[in-house]
Amino acid sequence: MSCVYLLCADHPLPLYESHARRRYTYRSTQYDEEGFAVREHTYYRAAAEELGFSMKPWQRELNLRATEQDADLLRCYLHANCAPGEQVELWRLWVGDVGGRAFHLAGPLADLDTDTLQQLDERDQTCITLTV
Repeated sequence: MSCVYLLCADHPLPLYESHARRRYTYRSTQYDEEGFAVREHTYYRAAAEELGFSMKPWQRELNLRATEQDADLLRCYLHANCAPGEQVELWRLWVGDVGGRAFHLAGPLADLDTDTLQQLDERDQTCITLTV
C-alpha cells in the first residue's frame, strides 16, 4: 500500500516546484527533505481510479506534509491559480488493498493551516473541499 496526496480541480492547474526544503522531527529524529510541489498525477493514477471515488477531473499529485510552510505555500498557490469562490479538493488516499468510504471535510482556504493538513492523516481516505 502507498499513500498519495492529490489536488483536484475543475480546470487544469499548473505544475509547481517550491524548491523549499522541509525540516521536521519524527520520534526524536530530524529529517530534511524536498518541500511542497505540485506534479503530474501519473504514477498512482490507475490505483487511485480503482478506488472509485468521485473526484474533480483535473488532478495533480502533491508533495505535502502537515507543516505551516506547506500550508502557506498551498494557500499561495491556490490564490494564484484559482478564482475566488472556486472549490478544489485536497485528497489523501491509501492505494492498494485499502477500500471503504472517504471521510469528507470542507472549509475556506483562508482557514487552511497545519491542523487542517493533520486532519488529512487521521483516516485512510480523506477529502477536504476548500473554497478559495
